[in-house]
Amino acid sequence: MAHRPHILVAEDDRIILFTLSDGLSRAGYRVTTAADGEMAWQRFSSDLPDLILMDMLMPVMDGLALAKRIRDVSDIPIVFLTAYADEAHVAQSAAIGGYGYLVKPLEVNQILPSLELALARYHEMRALRRSEAHLQTAVQGSRNISVAIGMLKERHGLSEQEAFHAIRSHSRDNRKKMDDIAAMIVSGRLNLPLSS
Repeated sequence: MAHRPHILVAEDDRIILFTLSDGLSRAGYRVTTAADGEMAWQRFSSDLPDLILMDMLMPVMDGLALAKRIRDVSDIPIVFLTAYADEAHVAQSAAIGGYGYLVKPLEVNQILPSLELALARYHEMRALRRSEAHLQTAVQGSRNISVAIGMLKERHGLSEQEAFHAIRSHSRDNRKKMDDIAAMIVSGRLNLPLSS
């Protein structure tokens, strides 16, 4: 069964909260609701949603304060709901990393594309960050191998190819990645035993 995206809806107007919850459930989402900012924080903490749809002005803790608190621990998409379509509110929601800004009153079928877009953007950003992390790891590993080859060339008078083969052989014999062996050589934790 396909994953049903989980949306946390935080809204203090009971009619809007029910309408959104009901409409999103019918659209195939799993929905958790909260009637104020503190309750939304508790629901967020106990059952991490895929997206948060929250009113900017809520009792106990307003949407901006809640968004700041969430941003300290998570980058999940937040889409703001508000009755005010002014530039200050838009700027505040953007500054905190909001993925969207919807003005009430609204119809569920009209907001679904915005929510789908926010989820898609979030998944694209996560994939991009993962590929950047892999690339960074690969570059670091490649850099370590180059430095280790240089160190072996200088210490033992080896050619570049001989130094590379020495690292690769030690890697195979010890069933470790070449990157790990190279990092150990570079950090001084391994003095590669070389046959004369």
